[in-house]
Amino acid sequence: MASSIISEKASAPARRTAGLLRDLSVGLKQQMFFWGRDVVSPRGNLLVEQGFEKTRSTGLQGTSCYGMDWQDGRVELHGACAGWYPENGESGFIYIRPLGKCFTWLESQTPIPGQWPEESLAPLGPNELHQACYPFIDWWLHSEQWIEKSLGSAYRADCYRQHKRLPKSKSWLPPITAARWLEQFRKNPMNLERAKRFDV
Repeated sequence: MASSIISEKASAPARRTAGLLRDLSVGLKQQMFFWGRDVVSPRGNLLVEQGFEKTRSTGLQGTSCYGMDWQDGRVELHGACAGWYPENGESGFIYIRPLGKCFTWLESQTPIPGQWPEESLAPLGPNELHQACYPFIDWWLHSEQWIEKSLGSAYRADCYRQHKRLPKSKSWLPPITAARWLEQFRKNPMNLERAKRFDV
């Protein structure tokens, strides 16, 4: 009995992390729609304006990738995936939209969109959050602050309304609430409420 209790307690952080990562994945799906709107903004390509380099995708024909150096690594955005990959070749973070999940990226090279071998992916656990996931969250928050400062909060709120109107869309938290959730995810994930119960 004692051993089963110890095992249950030991697995609690992993269960909590899995739930938060499911929330994060839903949020990233919504956010990828926002980034798509940023690319075609009437003001111009907002990703390029933030410092991203636009290149042709080597994986999925007719698509583009956006990359920018960030925190001793590189943020890369594509319509099918998004992530941060350290420059020293250690494990990075990737969200794969067709799979609807976040993973640790195990390869030293950044991924080719559409090519995600199973052996290159690993689950994200409590111990991987700081190394792999947090630099990407830091950039995400930094980018949203830039968006609000440059275009005002009404711009992202309009993106949110457009997303909600999409057929079969699964809207996540509104932009301002989402930023607060991400900040707490970054600082203290073990005490963070799941997104559906989050209200700050």
